Amino acid sequence: MNTGELLREISITFPPVEKPDGLAILFHKDECFQCEYLREDLSEFDGPVLPAKAIRTIYQEMSCLSAQGWRWVLPSYLTHCVSEETVYDGIETEFLIYNLGPKQQFQDKTLERLSALNSHQIGCLMHFLEWCSAHEHWAAYCAEDIERALSFLRTVKNDAAARD
Repeated sequence: MNTGELLREISITFPPVEKPDGLAILFHKDECFQCEYLREDLSEFDGPVLPAKAIRTIYQEMSCLSAQGWRWVLPSYLTHCVSEETVYDGIETEFLIYNLGPKQQFQDKTLERLSALNSHQIGCLMHFLEWCSAHEHWAAYCAEDIERALSFLRTVKNDAAARD
């Protein structure tokens, strides 16, 4: 899949959604300072489409977002990763790869974060990872992480298809 095809799929499969209200954006609702700091940092971003500055704020803190938070962030985040050549050398893409391929001890929490996505959206995330595996930089730099993420998402997609 080339970049243009992937961007089209992202725009169709991940339509922008409104920002979740209040604590609904957070994975940990009570007494998690890291989650609360992220919520405060995101307070200036209210719309369904996030600017690069918001993506830059989120990339290290994806584990602080709830399933609804992921649904809000992913349309802009994926588009950013696929279409932007940033001055940060694509670190947002790197961290998304890591978040999509959790180690065994973090898989249950990641499943919970992905639970608001349907099987088509999980499939699109897999296409994103396949795009990464064909990308010169990501194929060389994150090959094992991409494969772990693809393997994990295959399982998630099967479960999502059963729910759909």
